[in-house]
Amino acid sequence: MGLLASAAVLTVSGCDEPEPATARGDRLFADSNYTGALAEYRLAYELRSGERELARVAHTYALTGQFERARESYDILLARAPAYTDQAVFDYLTLARRAQARSDRFGMAGAVEAALVLRAGLPVGEMAAPLARYYARAGDADRARDFYERALGYATADSIPGLLFDFAQFQESQGNCAEAIDLFSAYRARRPTGEAADQARWNIGNCSFTLARAARENGNPDEALEHLRVTLDLGVPQNLMDQAWFERGEALLELGRRDEAMQAYIRVLENARTTGGSLVERARQRIDQLRFGTDTSPTDMESRRPNGEIPERR
Repeated sequence: MGLLASAAVLTVSGCDEPEPATARGDRLFADSNYTGALAEYRLAYELRSGERELARVAHTYALTGQFERARESYDILLARAPAYTDQAVFDYLTLARRAQARSDRFGMAGAVEAALVLRAGLPVGEMAAPLARYYARAGDADRARDFYERALGYATADSIPGLLFDFAQFQESQGNCAEAIDLFSAYRARRPTGEAADQARWNIGNCSFTLARAARENGNPDEALEHLRVTLDLGVPQNLMDQAWFERGEALLELGRRDEAMQAYIRVLENARTTGGSLVERARQRIDQLRFGTDTSPTDMESRRPNGEIPERR
């Protein structure tokens, strides 16, 4: 069954049809009196309960903007006659575009989802981006990710940077720092200057530091060093620079690279001359331990006291 685009498609002949109600409905439909036509079509369906009558009812519900009633009618119709699927998809997308035109993202989302239930891979075009942002704000991570990916596949060159930035922020908010870094980096490649580019740079540095700490906690100091290199090269967030250098020292010490670790701890002290960093004492203790102490790892050194402090050299 093709899409219903006019009343002519809906017209059905046959001696067994409830002609008076159907005919009256078709005439009213042709005159754009959709409310009157709907009443006649409903009467015809009550008399016959046929699929063609129900198709008229469902389509006219959609045409008059009654999404929930249209969906209820289509659910019954498609269970009996799947050939009407294209008609239902057409009507749902029409309802979605109308909702988009009046800035009704809730209505747009409901209609698009109804269409996607019937045609999972259906392209939704320019509706993908507002739907991605709608689901992101609603906290629906799976749907937001799906529609961001759809939007990027459809977007024009001018709109891609904005989508990348929004998608990156969403991924970061979900704790997906690796994905967020890739997206922020892609944004900076397209928009290397400006306030948003500076923000993306900050987010990359912050996410890299987060990943570095997670890597160390998981026993991967080499990976931690790679992430810390990004943060330190970018120089942001500035309030994390002392911690980044200290974390670098810890990771290097875990790898037995004592001289490099020493230089990282010294950088903590050097930064403290201008920032007054809170890690100064711990960095000094590490330096003393490296210069005069035994050959121990950061874990051994931290375990000397329950609170993680290093015993002073006597």
